[in-house]
Amino acid sequence: MKLTSRERIMRIFQNKEIDRPGFKLWGANLGDYLLHPAYRPVRDLAIEKTDLFIGYGAPFHIYCGQRWQEQVEVYDKDTEHPTWKERHVIFHTPKGDLHSVDRISTVGEPSYTVEYMIKEPEDIDKLLSMEYEPFEFDLEGFFERQAEVGDRGVVLFGLDHAAYALQRLTGSETLAYFTVDCRDKVHEAISVFSARIREHLKKVLSAGVTGPFEWVGPELFIPPLLSPQDFMDFVYRYDKPLCDDIHNAGGYVWVHCHGKVANFIEHFINMGVDILNPLEPPKNGDIDLEAAIAKYQNRIGWEGNIEIQEILQASPERLKELIEKCVDAGSKSGRFILCPSAGYMEYPFPDERYISNLLLYLEYGYECVERCRKN
Repeated sequence: MKLTSRERIMRIFQNKEIDRPGFKLWGANLGDYLLHPAYRPVRDLAIEKTDLFIGYGAPFHIYCGQRWQEQVEVYDKDTEHPTWKERHVIFHTPKGDLHSVDRISTVGEPSYTVEYMIKEPEDIDKLLSMEYEPFEFDLEGFFERQAEVGDRGVVLFGLDHAAYALQRLTGSETLAYFTVDCRDKVHEAISVFSARIREHLKKVLSAGVTGPFEWVGPELFIPPLLSPQDFMDFVYRYDKPLCDDIHNAGGYVWVHCHGKVANFIEHFINMGVDILNPLEPPKNGDIDLEAAIAKYQNRIGWEGNIEIQEILQASPERLKELIEKCVDAGSKSGRFILCPSAGYMEYPFPDERYISNLLLYLEYGYECVERCRKN
């Protein structure tokens, strides 16, 4: 059996027999964007060796739709450090302004939030008072992207996440207080956002797109940030109908959830997730891939299990050992994709070890998945 990359990945979504495990470098993309020139050989080798996952999203703004230009003010301020600036965002709502401040790197470092938009329960009322009007719908770019990728991989249609949309504005600490002090308001906001996403999805499905669809966000609603019950109330309750909509239209679902997910795999399966990423091992996560696959087998697609920190820091010998062990365990499911736990091009100043280990991951990872090929 010899499958194209697209056929292989789609059959993992569909729980059908494959020729060998999938192989992915998260963030590998067609095009010439490079955060640093040192990434060029990595990007080129990834395009040659891996199954490509390309993201796409139609215009969508979960808080006010295409009315955002009328209601959202954004401006930057210089800081005392030339490589950082302050980005101020103001939501002008009928019930009063909401204001956030982010510290933004001018050289590609990760940004961080200095001041969150929502600070008090009544701020949720302000947020939901904003006028919302969906964007005019156009999927021409999606089909162009599919044609560009062809048999080299799949295009994942990105959707926002209702629970994450609230957490982005509150931060995890305030959200945790809200789940105790004003749980009804948390539900109200997530319910409104969920309805907007499902309406957006309905248009996508009506246009003939069956995905696969992708989203991130559940990781903000599992321990230690929130409780298992919070996951069920604020993620499962709203995401399952979304998964049902997608499956009823013949589509598939890819979900990203960092952290310790071992106790949530059954919930993700019942929710309707077809592939779960990134399955982090200890210490960041708690996935023993061998044990997890022995328990759940091929009931879900497995993607990941190589921590990005190992590619950053490990010796070549250790990295090869981890890759070999991971592929050996994952291949037993018949639904496995070898993948790091984060995008490879998220470090603006990669050192020699990181680039060398990325190239090793690509060469040896490909060798290991090819050893599993069925004749």
